[in-house]
Amino acid sequence: MIIGESKTGNNMPLKKTRLGKWLQLSFGRLFSRLPLSPNQITILAIVFALIGFYFAYLQLPLHSLCFFILAGATDAIDGAVARFRRQATAKGAYIDGITDRLVEFLWVLSFFFYSLPSFILPAGLSLIIFLFFGTCMTSFATAYAEHRHIANSQKISHQPGILPRAERLLLLFAALLFIPFYSASASFILLAGAVLAFITFSQRFFYFAK
Repeated sequence: MIIGESKTGNNMPLKKTRLGKWLQLSFGRLFSRLPLSPNQITILAIVFALIGFYFAYLQLPLHSLCFFILAGATDAIDGAVARFRRQATAKGAYIDGITDRLVEFLWVLSFFFYSLPSFILPAGLSLIIFLFFGTCMTSFATAYAEHRHIANSQKISHQPGILPRAERLLLLFAALLFIPFYSASASFILLAGAVLAFITFSQRFFYFAK
């Protein structure tokens, strides 16, 4: 169910480590009792993200943060439940991947409701760069390389990326957390995320194009 963004070297995705496998098994066993299919749990992430987006519209960043965290948590739960029940499917992975991008899109878009100060770049421009190169182009670079048959699964599993999805969400979490206390820090985090997102896309592009 979960589509991860692989990294190289010692930056192994958490779900592939011993701790990650133990957590997935524990989550799968715990949440498999829910009267929901893995795909329904996946869709629930969009519901949480929409509620988080609504609280952002009301300019309640901490309330918004709580629901975006819940949306992110379902990303771990749906795959764990699917594997525990032995219900993992290609269609489920597809739904999960699309849902991940929708949740991230709503999360980034929610920052436009706050009056953030400029830090080198206007905050709105940082958000657009973050959204385009992080949420959109980083994943598209991988998907299009596979679509055009210039990369097999082994090459994709070794693709570079300084800021894959998990790290992007951590930056969004930190930025949203800082808004009520020191909004300038939020602007700095978003700018850093925009720069790292552009670098990550460039890494993927040159990796597949060479």
